[in-house]
Amino acid sequence: MSQSNLILPTKACHNCRKRRWKCDRSLPVCQKCLSSGSECLGYGTLFVWRQGASRGKMMGKSFEGGSTNKERQEHAPSQKPTSLRHCDNARDDTETPHSAPSTVVKQETGDMTIQWALVDPLVKDLDQHARYYLLHFASQLCADMVVYDQPGENPFRDLIPATSANPLLLQVILANSAFHVYNLSREPVDQSAIQGNRKQCLAAYYRTVSRFGGPMKTSYRDALVAKQQGLSLLAQAVTSINESTFDVVLASILLFINYDLIESGIDKWRVHMEGARRLINLFGDTPFQQRGMSRLRKCLLADLLVFFVLGSTLDFQNSPKRLLPESVDVKPLLEYAETNNYLSCPAPLLYIMLRAFELPDVRTEFTAEESISNHNEIRRLLESALSFNAVHWAASFQPASPLEDLEKRVLIASAHRSAVCIYLTRILPTTHADSLLGTLTDFNVSFSDLATDIVHHISKLSPGDTVFKSITWPLFLAGAESNNPAQRALIIEKLDMLWNELYWGYILTVKELLGVIWNFKDRAAKGEDICWVNEVKRMGTELLIA
Repeated sequence: MSQSNLILPTKACHNCRKRRWKCDRSLPVCQKCLSSGSECLGYGTLFVWRQGASRGKMMGKSFEGGSTNKERQEHAPSQKPTSLRHCDNARDDTETPHSAPSTVVKQETGDMTIQWALVDPLVKDLDQHARYYLLHFASQLCADMVVYDQPGENPFRDLIPATSANPLLLQVILANSAFHVYNLSREPVDQSAIQGNRKQCLAAYYRTVSRFGGPMKTSYRDALVAKQQGLSLLAQAVTSINESTFDVVLASILLFINYDLIESGIDKWRVHMEGARRLINLFGDTPFQQRGMSRLRKCLLADLLVFFVLGSTLDFQNSPKRLLPESVDVKPLLEYAETNNYLSCPAPLLYIMLRAFELPDVRTEFTAEESISNHNEIRRLLESALSFNAVHWAASFQPASPLEDLEKRVLIASAHRSAVCIYLTRILPTTHADSLLGTLTDFNVSFSDLATDIVHHISKLSPGDTVFKSITWPLFLAGAESNNPAQRALIIEKLDMLWNELYWGYILTVKELLGVIWNFKDRAAKGEDICWVNEVKRMGTELLIA
């Protein structure tokens, strides 16, 4: 994919220039215009629309019966005049809510001026629904996939201009957006819901979609159609992939994983992750060395690596435990991920989990000596995780934005630390999981302590905090360990808040799985030590909790 496809506008849009606003130069429309309810007039040349000929005998005449502008306005005083004098202030008042922003070109021929509308080339071949879905992706989903959605710093937004030349990328983006719209459309709506601050995502949807003819009633079907078309195009793309198309294909695979998260987070994402792994290893290690790697590729690899780590949390199928070739240094990618990947997991903790994946499963056909060696390695990893100090980590953290709130980062990092400890102890293959924590006399910590620590830190986060979207994975592990009804209620309350922020289907799946785990634990005989991991294994669900 050429760099030229990903260049953002260098100037403010026409509306922002006119109103002296600070434009964010987003595509396909400016977010400042969108939030103010204005139609964005775009960034290119804005041509003058004149009513009638501009010179000669027909000057001042319209082409609808030969009346002058003055005569026409006298007969229709309620209509806005369409003669605009200055290009920077021009606006096409004939634009309907169902069309993309357009401009009008005039061409003078003899004594007459011929005029016609131009639609943004990015959307000129798309129908009304597809145009809205592309706008929805730009205005909502792009922001969900990073911590800070800043102009020129969001690689997912930078992909949008490339959709005009890449049908695969277009279809997977449309699929993501359409299914997200479907999630929104299933939410019960009343005036308080769409006007209040509790459900800003829902309010933004209804405010914007009204310009495209109202709520999209075919969003579910549209999502499935776009997904199938995207999968077909992906199958074709991987057969002829090369260095120039690698990023587009990899970005599409990552967006298919995002689609599965928006849908439910269950099972299907694993196929795409395995496809990404094979594709990456097909190219060897040369394209993935840090020197010369583009920001887009670094972002794609970092996001895939984070999903790979967290997706392996509940993987009991002995799937491959390495995403990148062994010769590739993953630490710089993990450090990149901790800054603006929306899961906000500190790089040292992610690295500990990657090291844990390399351990053998000693529950089958291993000697006692090998089992003890594995147990000791898990203990060392657990001690490293328990020793992680979020405050010290934050002191050397490289902020992704000048608006960075390090206090909030410390809270979510502390929650991740306890979640990693639960993972290392409960889920890793060892024959001594139940007694492992008890042997760490220097830390004196229990499963209930770790769960309480997670809930304690996350309880201080609220919707509106940039890292609030990072709470699901640690909350799930805390909930799985919790036996306290009040604590469980708080966990569900936080997940409900997150649902009202994002409307991604995996959040509902996590709530359902917690309900199954709690029923399993509550049915157990009083005093019996029940490991919830066994119940999850029995269900056979591969859940990506992001």
